[in-house]
Amino acid sequence: MFRNISGWVSSFRIDPLGTLLEIAFMIIALLLSLILHEIGHAVVALRCGDPTAKWMGRISLDPRKHLDPIGMICMFFLGIGWARPVPVNPNNFRHRNRDMILVSFAGIFVNLILFLVSTFLYVLCFHSNHTVVRYLQHFLEILLSYNISLAVFNLVPVPPLDGYRLVNQIFFRGNLDRSMNPQTMQIIHFAFLFVCLSGVLSTAFSRVCSFFMINTVNLFANLLF
Repeated sequence: MFRNISGWVSSFRIDPLGTLLEIAFMIIALLLSLILHEIGHAVVALRCGDPTAKWMGRISLDPRKHLDPIGMICMFFLGIGWARPVPVNPNNFRHRNRDMILVSFAGIFVNLILFLVSTFLYVLCFHSNHTVVRYLQHFLEILLSYNISLAVFNLVPVPPLDGYRLVNQIFFRGNLDRSMNPQTMQIIHFAFLFVCLSGVLSTAFSRVCSFFMINTVNLFANLLF
């Protein structure tokens, strides 16, 4: 993380306006990716019968309703991060196990859709040399990279990520939470946070995400041109 911060400082000294524009693009793309991810959870939960997230204002574009400061910093500097988990009351669901799976996958699904749409638009910009289009293409490149990162990262089966909820519901029918006391869960949270901040996961995730980005770009390029 500190290496990335020093890189930003050096970049700002060389090209302050370009660096400010890059930071603005990253913040906008990051806010869109994280907020829509959480809204996806909240909307599906409401459709499944649980209005808890709606009552708590989570179906909103207001960043203050969704963002976790540490998760956003990690996403900005390390490429992996998270927002505040959407509150869910499974007792309100019509089909508890099925609906928990749908709600857990909803955020990942939103990020995958955003990734595909932004990649498609990014490829459409290939043959334009217009300055505005080039800026738009660069923004789309950042947007697609954030969304595939969030989708892949959230599949990790570690609490409180969506991958843990999916594994818990699909393989344990929600019983995994009952087998772990709050202290154990808290230790897992802090250990995973430490691993994320250390940057150990960044290299592995960047390789996986690069694989999906390159192949999806090539797929759309072959279809369009």
